[in-house]
Amino acid sequence: MSGLYFMGIDLGTTSVKISIVLNGEQVSSVSQPTKADTKSNVGSAGFEQDVAIILSTVQSCMKELSPETLSSVKKICITGQMHGVMLWSSKHLNNFYSQENNSFDVQHTSPLYTWQDQRCSEEFLTSLPKPCSHLPLSTGHGNATLFWLSQHQPDYLARFDRAGTIMDFLICILCGLDSPIMSKQLAASWGYFDSSAGCWNKEILEQKSFPFHLLPRVVNPGEQAGTLQFDWFRIKKRTAVLVALGDTQCAVYSVLSNPDEAVLNLGTSCQMAFPEFLETVPTFPEASSPIQFFPYFNNQYLAVAASLNGGNVLSQFVNMVQNWIGVFGCVKSKEDIWKTLLESSSTTNKNESALIKVHPTIFGERHAPTQYGEVSGITASNMDLHSVFHALCKGLIENITRMVSPSYLKQKGVRKLLGTGSVIHKNPIIQREVMTQYGDIVVELGRQCDSAFGAALFCEAMDS
Repeated sequence: MSGLYFMGIDLGTTSVKISIVLNGEQVSSVSQPTKADTKSNVGSAGFEQDVAIILSTVQSCMKELSPETLSSVKKICITGQMHGVMLWSSKHLNNFYSQENNSFDVQHTSPLYTWQDQRCSEEFLTSLPKPCSHLPLSTGHGNATLFWLSQHQPDYLARFDRAGTIMDFLICILCGLDSPIMSKQLAASWGYFDSSAGCWNKEILEQKSFPFHLLPRVVNPGEQAGTLQFDWFRIKKRTAVLVALGDTQCAVYSVLSNPDEAVLNLGTSCQMAFPEFLETVPTFPEASSPIQFFPYFNNQYLAVAASLNGGNVLSQFVNMVQNWIGVFGCVKSKEDIWKTLLESSSTTNKNESALIKVHPTIFGERHAPTQYGEVSGITASNMDLHSVFHALCKGLIENITRMVSPSYLKQKGVRKLLGTGSVIHKNPIIQREVMTQYGDIVVELGRQCDSAFGAALFCEAMDS
Protein backbone atom coordinates (compact mmCIF):
# COMPACT_ATOMS: atom_id res chain seq x y z
CA MET A 1 0.00 0.00 0.00
CA SER A 2 3.04 2.27 0.21
CA GLY A 3 2.81 5.51 -1.74
CA LEU A 4 -0.94 5.36 -2.43
CA TYR A 5 -2.48 7.86 -0.01
CA PHE A 6 -2.97 11.61 -0.47
CA MET A 7 -3.24 13.98 2.49
CA GLY A 8 -5.19 17.21 2.75
CA ILE A 9 -4.67 19.53 5.73
CA ASP A 10 -7.08 22.40 6.43
CA LEU A 11 -5.93 25.19 8.77
CA GLY A 12 -9.37 26.69 9.33
CA THR A 13 -10.47 29.70 11.35
CA THR A 14 -11.68 27.59 14.29
CA SER A 15 -10.27 24.11 13.70
CA VAL A 16 -7.66 21.96 11.99
CA LYS A 17 -8.76 19.00 9.92
CA ILE A 18 -6.74 16.31 8.14
CA SER A 19 -8.21 14.07 5.44
CA ILE A 20 -6.53 11.13 3.72
CA VAL A 21 -7.93 9.73 0.49
CA LEU A 22 -7.37 6.78 -1.81
CA ASN A 23 -9.04 6.49 -5.21
CA GLY A 24 -11.32 9.43 -4.44
CA GLU A 25 -12.59 7.95 -1.17
CA GLN A 26 -11.76 9.22 2.30
CA VAL A 27 -10.00 6.50 4.26
CA SER A 28 -9.18 8.49 7.37
CA SER A 29 -9.87 11.91 8.88
CA VAL A 30 -9.39 13.76 12.14
CA SER A 31 -10.37 17.23 13.33
CA GLN A 32 -9.68 19.31 16.42
CA PRO A 33 -10.65 22.87 17.47
CA THR A 34 -7.75 25.31 17.69
CA LYS A 35 -9.04 27.87 20.23
CA ALA A 36 -6.22 30.09 18.97
CA ASP A 37 -7.83 33.55 19.24
CA THR A 38 -5.70 35.99 21.17
CA LYS A 39 -5.98 39.59 22.35
CA SER A 40 -4.91 42.31 19.95
CA ASN A 41 -3.03 45.49 20.79
CA VAL A 42 -5.59 47.41 18.72
CA GLY A 43 -8.49 46.22 20.87
CA SER A 44 -11.74 44.95 19.42
CA ALA A 45 -10.76 45.95 15.86
CA GLY A 46 -8.00 43.34 15.82
CA PHE A 47 -8.71 39.68 15.07
CA GLU A 48 -5.53 37.73 15.73
CA GLN A 49 -4.59 34.11 16.39
CA ASP A 50 -1.64 32.39 18.03
CA VAL A 51 0.37 30.62 15.34
CA ALA A 52 2.00 28.23 17.82
CA ILE A 53 -1.39 26.98 19.02
CA ILE A 54 -2.59 26.31 15.46
CA LEU A 55 0.52 24.33 14.54
CA SER A 56 0.37 22.46 17.85
CA THR A 57 -3.17 21.43 16.89
CA VAL A 58 -1.80 20.12 13.57
CA GLN A 59 0.57 17.90 15.56
CA SER A 60 -2.25 16.69 17.80
CA CYS A 61 -4.26 15.68 14.73
CA MET A 62 -1.27 13.90 13.22
CA LYS A 63 -0.88 11.85 16.40
CA GLU A 64 -4.42 10.50 15.99
CA LEU A 65 -3.67 9.02 12.56
CA SER A 66 -2.31 5.50 12.39
CA PRO A 67 1.42 5.07 11.66
CA GLU A 68 0.56 2.62 8.88
CA THR A 69 -1.61 5.21 7.13
CA LEU A 70 0.97 7.97 7.49
CA SER A 71 3.76 5.77 6.14
CA SER A 72 1.74 5.36 2.91
CA VAL A 73 1.21 9.08 2.22
CA LYS A 74 2.57 9.95 -1.21
CA LYS A 75 1.75 13.67 -1.46
CA ILE A 76 0.44 16.47 0.76
CA CYS A 77 -1.75 19.49 -0.04
CA ILE A 78 -2.43 22.18 2.57
CA THR A 79 -5.38 24.56 2.50
CA GLY A 80 -6.82 27.02 4.98
CA GLN A 81 -8.33 30.39 5.77
CA MET A 82 -7.76 32.91 3.01
CA HIS A 83 -6.92 36.62 3.28
CA GLY A 84 -4.98 36.30 6.55
CA VAL A 85 -1.30 37.23 6.91
CA MET A 86 1.54 36.50 9.31
CA LEU A 87 5.20 37.53 9.45
CA TRP A 88 8.43 35.80 10.35
CA SER A 89 12.20 36.10 10.00
CA SER A 90 14.05 33.70 7.72
CA LYS A 91 16.97 33.53 10.14
CA HIS A 92 14.77 31.60 12.59
CA LEU A 93 13.40 29.13 10.01
CA ASN A 94 15.54 26.19 11.12
CA ASN A 95 14.44 26.68 14.72
CA PHE A 96 10.69 26.44 14.14
CA TYR A 97 10.61 22.64 14.26
CA SER A 98 12.40 20.28 16.65
CA GLN A 99 13.06 16.94 14.97
CA GLU A 100 14.31 15.58 18.28
CA ASN A 101 10.97 16.28 20.01
CA ASN A 102 8.87 15.96 16.85
CA SER A 103 7.15 19.26 17.65
CA PHE A 104 6.85 22.83 16.42
CA ASP A 105 8.67 25.47 18.44
CA VAL A 106 7.25 28.66 17.00
CA GLN A 107 8.73 31.84 18.43
CA HIS A 108 9.72 35.23 17.00
CA THR A 109 6.77 35.44 14.60
CA SER A 110 3.87 37.85 14.41
CA PRO A 111 0.39 36.63 15.26
CA LEU A 112 -1.84 35.55 12.40
CA TYR A 113 -3.91 38.58 11.39
CA THR A 114 -7.07 36.83 10.17
CA TRP A 115 -9.64 37.61 7.49
CA GLN A 116 -11.93 38.94 10.24
CA ASP A 117 -9.54 41.76 11.17
CA GLN A 118 -11.21 45.20 11.24
CA ARG A 119 -8.24 47.53 11.82
CA CYS A 120 -8.39 48.95 8.29
CA SER A 121 -11.20 51.52 8.40
CA GLU A 122 -13.00 52.74 5.29
CA GLU A 123 -11.10 56.01 5.64
CA PHE A 124 -7.78 54.14 5.71
CA LEU A 125 -8.69 51.93 2.74
CA THR A 126 -9.72 55.00 0.76
CA SER A 127 -6.28 56.53 1.38
CA LEU A 128 -4.54 53.57 -0.29
CA PRO A 129 -3.75 53.45 -4.01
CA LYS A 130 -6.38 51.80 -6.19
CA PRO A 131 -5.47 48.17 -6.98
CA CYS A 132 -5.14 46.88 -10.54
CA SER A 133 -7.30 43.87 -9.79
CA HIS A 134 -10.78 42.58 -10.53
CA LEU A 135 -11.25 41.96 -6.80
CA PRO A 136 -11.99 44.80 -4.33
CA LEU A 137 -9.76 45.50 -1.35
CA SER A 138 -11.24 45.06 2.12
CA THR A 139 -10.10 45.13 5.71
CA GLY A 140 -8.72 41.72 6.69
CA HIS A 141 -7.01 41.28 3.32
CA GLY A 142 -3.31 40.51 3.68
CA ASN A 143 -1.92 43.48 1.76
CA ALA A 144 -4.32 45.90 3.43
CA THR A 145 -3.06 44.66 6.80
CA LEU A 146 0.57 44.99 5.67
CA PHE A 147 -0.15 48.56 4.53
CA TRP A 148 -1.62 49.30 7.96
CA LEU A 149 1.37 47.81 9.78
CA SER A 150 3.82 49.74 7.58
CA GLN A 151 2.12 53.02 8.51
CA HIS A 152 1.20 52.40 12.14
CA GLN A 153 3.80 49.90 13.42
CA PRO A 154 6.84 50.30 11.11
CA ASP A 155 9.40 49.35 13.77
CA TYR A 156 7.53 46.13 14.53
CA LEU A 157 7.21 45.31 10.84
CA ALA A 158 10.95 45.84 10.35
CA ARG A 159 11.66 42.83 12.60
CA PHE A 160 10.50 40.46 9.85
CA ASP A 161 11.63 39.68 6.31
CA ARG A 162 8.98 37.15 5.22
CA ALA A 163 5.17 37.21 4.95
CA GLY A 164 2.58 34.66 3.92
CA THR A 165 -0.56 32.87 4.98
CA ILE A 166 -0.20 30.45 7.86
CA MET A 167 -0.40 27.65 5.28
CA ASP A 168 2.59 29.12 3.42
CA PHE A 169 4.47 29.36 6.71
CA LEU A 170 3.81 25.71 7.55
CA ILE A 171 5.06 24.67 4.11
CA CYS A 172 8.24 26.71 4.58
CA ILE A 173 8.92 24.84 7.83
CA LEU A 174 8.14 21.40 6.45
CA CYS A 175 10.07 21.92 3.21
CA GLY A 176 12.88 24.11 4.53
CA LEU A 177 12.04 26.95 2.13
CA ASP A 178 13.93 30.18 2.70
CA SER A 179 11.16 32.19 1.02
CA PRO A 180 7.44 31.36 0.82
CA ILE A 181 5.68 30.32 -2.38
CA MET A 182 2.01 31.27 -2.73
CA SER A 183 -0.71 30.04 -5.08
CA LYS A 184 -2.73 32.44 -7.24
CA GLN A 185 -5.77 31.52 -5.19
CA LEU A 186 -4.25 32.91 -1.99
CA ALA A 187 -2.50 35.83 -3.70
CA ALA A 188 -5.81 37.03 -5.15
CA SER A 189 -7.33 36.92 -1.66
CA TRP A 190 -4.68 39.36 -0.38
CA GLY A 191 -5.51 42.17 -2.79
CA TYR A 192 -3.26 44.05 -5.23
CA PHE A 193 -2.90 40.95 -7.39
CA ASP A 194 -3.48 40.95 -11.14
CA SER A 195 -5.00 37.53 -11.84
CA SER A 196 -4.70 37.93 -15.62
CA ALA A 197 -0.98 38.72 -15.52
CA GLY A 198 -0.37 36.46 -12.51
CA CYS A 199 1.63 39.07 -10.58
CA TRP A 200 1.49 41.59 -7.75
CA ASN A 201 0.79 45.29 -8.47
CA LYS A 202 4.43 46.15 -7.79
CA GLU A 203 4.50 49.69 -9.19
CA ILE A 204 1.22 50.63 -7.51
CA LEU A 205 2.31 49.23 -4.14
CA GLU A 206 5.69 50.95 -4.19
CA GLN A 207 4.00 54.34 -4.67
CA LYS A 208 3.16 54.27 -0.95
CA SER A 209 6.43 52.72 0.27
CA PHE A 210 4.76 49.33 0.70
CA PRO A 211 7.19 46.62 1.97
CA PHE A 212 7.13 44.77 -1.34
CA HIS A 213 10.12 42.61 -0.40
CA LEU A 214 7.86 40.68 2.00
CA LEU A 215 5.55 39.31 -0.69
CA PRO A 216 5.86 35.65 -1.73
CA ARG A 217 6.55 34.34 -5.21
CA VAL A 218 3.28 33.31 -6.86
CA VAL A 219 2.66 30.09 -8.84
CA ASN A 220 -0.33 28.20 -10.25
CA PRO A 221 -2.42 25.85 -8.07
CA GLY A 222 -1.13 22.31 -8.35
CA GLU A 223 2.54 23.22 -8.54
CA GLN A 224 4.90 21.58 -6.07
CA ALA A 225 6.22 23.90 -3.36
CA GLY A 226 8.87 21.48 -2.13
CA THR A 227 9.45 18.19 -0.34
CA LEU A 228 9.57 17.26 3.33
CA GLN A 229 13.01 17.95 4.76
CA PHE A 230 12.59 15.38 7.53
CA ASP A 231 10.43 12.41 8.48
CA TRP A 232 7.20 13.92 9.80
CA PHE A 233 5.80 11.31 12.14
CA ARG A 234 5.74 8.32 9.76
CA ILE A 235 5.48 10.37 6.55
CA LYS A 236 8.76 9.92 4.76
CA LYS A 237 11.34 12.59 4.08
CA ARG A 238 11.20 13.94 0.49
CA THR A 239 7.43 13.45 0.26
CA ALA A 240 6.06 16.05 -2.18
CA VAL A 241 4.13 19.05 -0.82
CA LEU A 242 1.97 21.15 -3.15
CA VAL A 243 1.60 24.94 -2.92
CA ALA A 244 -1.18 25.91 -0.49
CA LEU A 245 -4.74 26.48 -1.72
CA GLY A 246 -7.76 28.54 -0.66
CA ASP A 247 -10.27 26.87 1.61
CA THR A 248 -13.28 28.12 -0.35
CA GLN A 249 -11.96 26.60 -3.57
CA CYS A 250 -11.19 23.29 -1.85
CA ALA A 251 -14.57 23.19 -0.13
CA VAL A 252 -16.37 23.60 -3.46
CA TYR A 253 -14.05 21.09 -5.14
CA SER A 254 -14.97 18.51 -2.47
CA VAL A 255 -18.63 18.33 -3.55
CA LEU A 256 -18.86 19.41 -7.20
CA SER A 257 -18.79 16.53 -9.65
CA ASN A 258 -20.39 18.06 -12.76
CA PRO A 259 -19.96 21.40 -14.59
CA ASP A 260 -23.67 22.25 -14.32
CA GLU A 261 -23.69 22.27 -10.49
CA ALA A 262 -23.52 25.11 -7.96
CA VAL A 263 -22.98 24.98 -4.21
CA LEU A 264 -24.96 26.82 -1.55
CA ASN A 265 -23.03 26.51 1.69
CA LEU A 266 -24.71 27.88 4.80
CA GLY A 267 -22.65 27.80 7.96
CA THR A 268 -21.56 30.77 10.05
CA SER A 269 -21.83 32.84 6.89
CA CYS A 270 -23.31 31.95 3.50
CA GLN A 271 -21.73 31.34 0.09
CA MET A 272 -23.14 30.54 -3.32
CA ALA A 273 -20.43 29.35 -5.73
CA PHE A 274 -19.98 27.74 -9.14
CA PRO A 275 -17.02 27.44 -11.55
CA GLU A 276 -16.93 29.57 -14.68
CA PHE A 277 -14.57 30.22 -17.57
CA LEU A 278 -13.90 33.93 -18.03
CA GLU A 279 -12.73 34.96 -21.47
CA THR A 280 -11.48 38.22 -20.00
CA VAL A 281 -10.94 39.17 -16.37
CA PRO A 282 -12.10 42.71 -15.49
CA THR A 283 -9.29 45.13 -14.68
CA PHE A 284 -11.22 46.69 -11.81
CA PRO A 285 -13.96 45.34 -9.53
CA GLU A 286 -17.61 46.19 -9.87
CA ALA A 287 -18.09 47.56 -6.38
CA SER A 288 -21.86 47.07 -6.22
CA SER A 289 -21.85 43.50 -7.52
CA PRO A 290 -22.48 40.77 -4.93
CA ILE A 291 -20.59 38.25 -7.10
CA GLN A 292 -16.80 38.08 -7.23
CA PHE A 293 -14.55 35.79 -9.24
CA PHE A 294 -11.70 33.95 -7.52
CA PRO A 295 -9.01 31.86 -9.24
CA TYR A 296 -10.13 28.23 -9.17
CA PHE A 297 -8.62 25.19 -10.91
CA ASN A 298 -7.86 24.31 -14.55
CA ASN A 299 -7.83 27.97 -15.66
CA GLN A 300 -11.36 28.46 -14.35
CA TYR A 301 -12.66 31.06 -11.94
CA LEU A 302 -15.01 30.44 -9.06
CA ALA A 303 -18.01 32.76 -9.09
CA VAL A 304 -18.75 33.43 -5.43
CA ALA A 305 -21.52 35.41 -3.77
CA ALA A 306 -20.37 35.57 -0.17
CA SER A 307 -22.95 36.84 2.28
CA LEU A 308 -21.78 37.93 5.71
CA ASN A 309 -25.14 36.82 7.12
CA GLY A 310 -25.85 33.16 7.77
CA GLY A 311 -25.87 31.00 10.85
CA ASN A 312 -24.36 33.91 12.76
CA VAL A 313 -27.70 35.76 12.40
CA LEU A 314 -29.65 32.80 13.79
CA SER A 315 -27.18 32.51 16.68
CA GLN A 316 -27.64 36.20 17.40
CA PHE A 317 -31.42 35.66 17.49
CA VAL A 318 -31.05 32.79 19.96
CA ASN A 319 -28.76 34.96 22.13
CA MET A 320 -31.41 37.69 22.10
CA VAL A 321 -34.16 35.27 23.16
CA GLN A 322 -31.96 33.93 25.96
CA ASN A 323 -31.22 37.46 27.19
CA TRP A 324 -34.89 38.48 27.05
CA ILE A 325 -36.14 35.56 29.12
CA GLY A 326 -33.20 36.04 31.48
CA VAL A 327 -34.53 39.50 32.35
CA PHE A 328 -37.54 37.76 33.92
CA GLY A 329 -35.36 35.43 35.94
CA CYS A 330 -35.86 32.43 33.66
CA VAL A 331 -32.91 30.27 32.72
CA LYS A 332 -32.85 28.43 29.40
CA SER A 333 -29.79 27.03 27.70
CA LYS A 334 -29.13 27.87 24.08
CA GLU A 335 -29.51 24.19 23.26
CA ASP A 336 -33.05 24.18 24.74
CA ILE A 337 -33.98 27.33 22.81
CA TRP A 338 -32.72 25.85 19.54
CA LYS A 339 -34.65 22.64 20.19
CA THR A 340 -37.89 24.53 20.85
CA LEU A 341 -37.53 26.73 17.78
CA LEU A 342 -36.77 23.87 15.39
CA GLU A 343 -39.24 21.31 16.78
CA SER A 344 -42.20 23.70 16.78
CA SER A 345 -41.57 25.18 13.34
CA SER A 346 -44.24 22.96 11.72
CA THR A 347 -47.00 24.47 13.90
CA THR A 348 -46.44 28.02 12.68
CA ASN A 349 -49.40 29.74 11.02
CA LYS A 350 -47.93 30.13 7.54
CA ASN A 351 -50.50 32.74 6.46
CA GLU A 352 -49.70 35.01 9.36
CA SER A 353 -45.93 34.46 9.36
CA ALA A 354 -45.83 35.15 5.62
CA LEU A 355 -46.81 38.73 6.35
CA ILE A 356 -43.60 39.33 8.31
CA LYS A 357 -40.65 40.35 6.18
CA VAL A 358 -37.19 40.13 7.73
CA HIS A 359 -34.14 41.54 6.00
CA PRO A 360 -31.55 39.79 8.19
CA THR A 361 -28.46 41.71 7.05
CA ILE A 362 -27.44 42.73 10.58
CA PHE A 363 -23.76 42.27 9.70
CA GLY A 364 -24.02 44.28 6.47
CA GLU A 365 -22.72 42.95 3.15
CA ARG A 366 -19.42 43.59 1.40
CA HIS A 367 -21.21 44.94 -1.67
CA ALA A 368 -23.56 46.98 0.56
CA PRO A 369 -21.67 47.77 3.79
CA THR A 370 -24.27 50.27 5.08
CA GLN A 371 -27.15 47.84 4.64
CA TYR A 372 -28.77 46.96 7.95
CA GLY A 373 -31.46 44.57 9.11
CA GLU A 374 -35.15 45.42 8.90
CA VAL A 375 -38.46 43.89 10.04
CA SER A 376 -41.81 44.81 8.48
CA GLY A 377 -45.34 43.42 8.13
CA ILE A 378 -45.95 43.02 11.85
CA THR A 379 -49.57 42.44 12.90
CA ALA A 380 -51.29 41.84 16.22
CA SER A 381 -51.38 38.10 15.55
CA ASN A 382 -47.99 37.23 14.05
CA MET A 383 -45.58 38.32 16.74
CA ASP A 384 -45.29 34.86 18.30
CA LEU A 385 -41.78 33.50 18.58
CA HIS A 386 -42.10 30.82 15.93
CA SER A 387 -43.57 33.13 13.29
CA VAL A 388 -40.71 35.56 13.76
CA PHE A 389 -38.13 32.76 13.64
CA HIS A 390 -39.70 31.32 10.48
CA ALA A 391 -39.61 34.76 8.84
CA LEU A 392 -35.97 35.16 9.86
CA CYS A 393 -35.02 31.83 8.25
CA LYS A 394 -36.96 32.72 5.12
CA GLY A 395 -35.26 36.11 5.00
CA LEU A 396 -31.80 34.52 5.04
CA ILE A 397 -32.55 32.55 1.89
CA GLU A 398 -34.28 35.55 0.28
CA ASN A 399 -31.11 37.53 0.91
CA ILE A 400 -28.96 35.06 -1.01
CA THR A 401 -31.55 34.85 -3.83
CA ARG A 402 -31.28 38.63 -4.18
CA MET A 403 -27.54 38.15 -4.60
CA VAL A 404 -27.83 35.13 -6.93
CA SER A 405 -31.28 34.51 -8.37
CA PRO A 406 -32.46 31.17 -9.74
CA SER A 407 -32.78 32.77 -13.20
CA TYR A 408 -29.15 33.94 -13.05
CA LEU A 409 -27.99 30.42 -12.20
CA LYS A 410 -29.99 28.97 -15.10
CA GLN A 411 -28.53 31.62 -17.40
CA LYS A 412 -25.06 30.42 -16.37
CA GLY A 413 -25.92 26.83 -17.19
CA VAL A 414 -26.48 25.65 -13.61
CA ARG A 415 -29.00 22.80 -13.46
CA LYS A 416 -28.43 21.47 -9.95
CA LEU A 417 -27.93 23.23 -6.61
CA LEU A 418 -26.12 21.35 -3.85
CA GLY A 419 -27.15 22.56 -0.41
CA THR A 420 -24.39 22.08 2.16
CA GLY A 421 -23.35 23.37 5.56
CA SER A 422 -24.36 22.87 9.17
CA VAL A 423 -27.31 25.30 9.08
CA ILE A 424 -28.95 23.57 6.11
CA HIS A 425 -28.21 20.18 7.64
CA LYS A 426 -29.80 21.00 11.02
CA ASN A 427 -32.61 23.43 10.19
CA PRO A 428 -35.76 22.05 8.46
CA ILE A 429 -37.15 25.58 7.88
CA ILE A 430 -34.02 26.54 5.96
CA GLN A 431 -34.25 23.29 4.00
CA ARG A 432 -37.83 24.05 2.94
CA GLU A 433 -36.97 27.60 1.97
CA VAL A 434 -34.04 26.51 -0.19
CA MET A 435 -36.25 23.97 -1.94
CA THR A 436 -39.03 26.54 -2.42
CA GLN A 437 -37.03 29.59 -3.48
CA TYR A 438 -34.73 27.67 -5.83
CA GLY A 439 -37.56 25.41 -7.03
CA ASP A 440 -36.79 26.06 -10.72
CA ILE A 441 -33.51 24.18 -10.27
CA VAL A 442 -32.92 20.64 -9.05
CA VAL A 443 -31.95 20.96 -5.38
CA GLU A 444 -30.01 18.26 -3.59
CA LEU A 445 -29.47 18.52 0.16
CA GLY A 446 -27.25 16.49 2.43
CA ARG A 447 -23.73 16.82 1.09
CA GLN A 448 -21.06 18.46 3.23
CA CYS A 449 -18.29 20.74 1.98
CA ASP A 450 -14.92 19.71 3.38
CA SER A 451 -11.83 21.76 2.57
CA ALA A 452 -9.39 19.11 3.84
CA PHE A 453 -11.10 16.44 1.75
CA GLY A 454 -11.12 18.76 -1.27
CA ALA A 455 -7.40 19.44 -0.89
CA ALA A 456 -6.68 15.71 -0.70
CA LEU A 457 -8.84 15.03 -3.78
CA PHE A 458 -7.05 17.75 -5.75
CA CYS A 459 -3.73 16.37 -4.58
CA GLU A 460 -4.65 12.95 -5.93
CA ALA A 461 -5.94 14.44 -9.20
CA MET A 462 -2.61 16.18 -9.75
CA ASP A 463 -0.86 12.82 -9.43
CA SER A 464 -2.92 11.06 -12.10
